[in-house]
Amino acid sequence: MQNKSLLPDSIDSQKRYKLLQNFSLISLSAFVLATVILSAFYRQQAVHDLKVLQEENNVALTKLFSKTLWKKYGVFLTSTQTLNDQQLAKDLRISRLREDIIAQIEGLSVVKIKIYDLQGRTVFSTDLSQIGEDKSQSSGFLSAKSGQVITQLEHRDTFKALEATVTNIHLLSSYTPVRVDGVNGDIVGVFELYTDVSSFLQHIKETQGKIVLGSLLILSLLYGILFLFVQRAEKLLKKQYSQLQESENRYRQQASELEKVLSELQQTQMQMIQSEKMSSLGQMVAGVAHEINNPVNFIHGNLQHIQKYTQDLLRLVQMYQRHYPRPVDEIGVEVKEIDLQFICDDLPKTLLSMKTGSDRIRDIILALRIFSRLHELEIKPVNIQEGLESTLMILQHRLKASPKRGEIQVIKNYGTIPLVQCHAGLLNQVFMNILVNAIDTLEEDVKQPSHRQITLRTSLINDQWVEIAIADNGAGILPEIQQRIFDPFFTTKPIGKGTGLGMSISYEIITEKHGGKLECFSTVGKGTEFVIQIPIQQKNRE
Repeated sequence: MQNKSLLPDSIDSQKRYKLLQNFSLISLSAFVLATVILSAFYRQQAVHDLKVLQEENNVALTKLFSKTLWKKYGVFLTSTQTLNDQQLAKDLRISRLREDIIAQIEGLSVVKIKIYDLQGRTVFSTDLSQIGEDKSQSSGFLSAKSGQVITQLEHRDTFKALEATVTNIHLLSSYTPVRVDGVNGDIVGVFELYTDVSSFLQHIKETQGKIVLGSLLILSLLYGILFLFVQRAEKLLKKQYSQLQESENRYRQQASELEKVLSELQQTQMQMIQSEKMSSLGQMVAGVAHEINNPVNFIHGNLQHIQKYTQDLLRLVQMYQRHYPRPVDEIGVEVKEIDLQFICDDLPKTLLSMKTGSDRIRDIILALRIFSRLHELEIKPVNIQEGLESTLMILQHRLKASPKRGEIQVIKNYGTIPLVQCHAGLLNQVFMNILVNAIDTLEEDVKQPSHRQITLRTSLINDQWVEIAIADNGAGILPEIQQRIFDPFFTTKPIGKGTGLGMSISYEIITEKHGGKLECFSTVGKGTEFVIQIPIQQKNRE
């Protein structure tokens, strides 16, 4: 009998499987990788934020210089073509400009400032030795000359700052256009500001280290807890393996008696599993429907009120803005700080997104209720196509594209059929078993990278029967396997993935519970089709 070989196979598989070793290797690798990714992401984001903030500060500082210093020195700085580099560096106006700039940036992190004319000549630098340098081919200068602000992060081993030469310094250099008449004014020069961000980067580095340390501590604690559970599980497996070895001889001696008992046990177990599955499914759906439906309805019902209140408040804010266009400074600062205009634009979109989400949850709850038919345990007229749709919704996550395969396309050819008297929950269980097998087949078919399809068809036969066909375009089933497809405990799936009961239970539901037919048609290389036929009117089959 085929079941006699199950014991040695299961024991061998436990021997080969090193649970604790595999768990340690995989989990530790995952923890290290997660820590590295988190640390790198933080540093990248922190440096980006630093560049954006410093660029805004440099633009603001350039505007300040334009309003103050350019009025005093602008004419001189734009008309230095007649002066050579030495004359320009020794000009008293350059010295006074340097003193004025140093006075204005006192206490700031700016360590050097350069000014270029539109020809790219350095007409001023806090390092007077750099006056006269040609920057006309510099990408930063050309971008600023065209109106863009360019900021670059760099490291210098040595750098001549305002008063002295510093070493091992991190700098943000910003090329900023100088406009004398506001944002849309003509560009008359280019400012280059060097800002010392060493302390910021050091803080980022320290924070990055804390993140790495904290992540490792948390992940280590999690690993330790999981390790204890896995260690306990491995001990239990070894104990069970030892017990199986001890009892193997007794099982062999009782093989003749067990053969008869096993046949009866299979039937009983199949019925118990079927009952247990439906009971568990019923409890799950009842819990989900009860616990989620009420708060979702509460949220969904209140979204309309929140939307009205939001519109009223936004309208009130607009009235305030219309009648008091110039608020006091404190309110103006707060409006800018919270970005009031963005809130006014984004809040209605957020509420609409919340409503869409609550509608989606309600649809899923409805699909679960239709699938399980908790309130229709007896035979009642049912819309078969509605049951198919609810099953597809539950399996939607497996139909979508994944990194390993493309999307599984579902083609629906629904005919016009009447309501069918049936056990709706049991029939939906059959749909689930067949569709899951079809999806598994398409996922395992490595020779078919695309165009995976499942076709659903419903039709009416002689006004007395309804036919439901579920077909896939997978690899198909070999003839010798087709003959055993409905046998209890027969499966072609790997150990631990299939029980061999799904199709056997489905066959019993269709033939015994509904007096119908369940047939399998398959061609190797082309696909498999399961055809269900059940009468529209049911006799008493309780």
